[in-house]
Amino acid sequence: MQPIRLTSRAPGRPSAPAAPPRAGALAVADAPRLRRYRDYLDFYEGRHFPAARRGRTTLVVNYARAIVDKGVSFLIGRGIGFAVEGRGGEGAEALLYAVYDDNDLDAVDLACALNAAVLGDGVYKVFWDAAAARLRVVSVDPLGFFARWAPDDLATLQQVDLTYSIGADDAAARYGVSPPATPLGWSAPAGGPSVTVLETWTPATFRLEVGGVEVQAGPNPYGLIPFVHVPNLPGPNEFWGRSDLVDVIPLNRELDERMSDQADVIRYHADPPVVFRGVESHDSLTVGPGTVWDLPRDADVKLLEWTGQPVAVQEHVNLVLRALYETAETPRTAFGDSGRLLSGVALETELRPLIQRTLRKRIVWSAALRRRARLIWRIAEQVGLLAPGSTAGLRPRVIWPSMMPADDAQEVQNQVALVAAGLRSHRTAMDLLGTETPEVELERVRADRAALERP
Repeated sequence: MQPIRLTSRAPGRPSAPAAPPRAGALAVADAPRLRRYRDYLDFYEGRHFPAARRGRTTLVVNYARAIVDKGVSFLIGRGIGFAVEGRGGEGAEALLYAVYDDNDLDAVDLACALNAAVLGDGVYKVFWDAAAARLRVVSVDPLGFFARWAPDDLATLQQVDLTYSIGADDAAARYGVSPPATPLGWSAPAGGPSVTVLETWTPATFRLEVGGVEVQAGPNPYGLIPFVHVPNLPGPNEFWGRSDLVDVIPLNRELDERMSDQADVIRYHADPPVVFRGVESHDSLTVGPGTVWDLPRDADVKLLEWTGQPVAVQEHVNLVLRALYETAETPRTAFGDSGRLLSGVALETELRPLIQRTLRKRIVWSAALRRRARLIWRIAEQVGLLAPGSTAGLRPRVIWPSMMPADDAQEVQNQVALVAAGLRSHRTAMDLLGTETPEVELERVRADRAALERP
């Protein structure tokens, strides 16, 4: 079968620009979601104060980033494995691992998981790169992802619009589109002029616009929408996911303000304001150890130091921190500060809230990764990497490693006991322990045994 190619219209024959650009209309229609994404991203990056506090300290204690990063590490930090159930699935499983290695999907998964945790949504795109003659899997920026789904099935996409920017020179080289006289959908940032690209996918059609100019429209070359949406712990009956920062932001902002207040109090005591009476002028008077002032006889100097009962700021900060740990389901122990030495079982017990949160996420991610595997197979069959229909009846399975390192030895013992009792095959046990190609590994084991038995 000939490889599928997404072609562009010949240079010099673009259709009239759309007015107004559909990309802009999509952004306006979905403005609340996009604004929410930007607010979450700003907070994750440490921009916690919307405005200066009029000379007050603006100390940022970025628990938000730490909580998100720890959650992502628990989810995919130890890698993801795959197994294929069904007769003749060895080739399909080998293809999944080949695509995984060829696309550095460990890094792609990290980017997608970070998007999902911070913004609330992650998106994969699977496609055939005709120029490089290989299957590609990339993480898509959710800020440019606009979807419509079946009203009775949130997992079924009916249409996807994807927007992104490319350089004007690149647009001219790829699609033969030059900036129009009226800059519709074009911009000129500091890095040079760029153009907005809009891809519109339905199961039957594909349409491509570059700077408001339609350069391709026709049947969908894959016969399916090549995107996988990963919602982060979605709410009831919701398509879009929820950010891990939803409940963290108000508590983290309160912590920032109270810590900033403490910093102001410390600064007040270290360098208190000075009140002069009977002094008409002074020049560069300093406050600190060893300072000597020569003042007139009738002059009076007073330091505005704190008097009265100290404010219970630290108690309030401790309560905010406790609420932050409990709301984010990220115990203090996850930050490496349990206050005592813990055994493996005790450590797992203290981390149970984070483990339970990760297990809930794994349910959503397992479904998304299975859909991604089926997309890879479908496109691979269309471009000739797999025989047509060879993956029918095969079931991809995601293998998640244990979250606690102490579990590894116990898991090996459990698998050995099940194999010895004849209740599980060697291949299944190796799959569950994360072996990428159990058949190849078993052949190596047989070869080793044969070599040792030779005289």
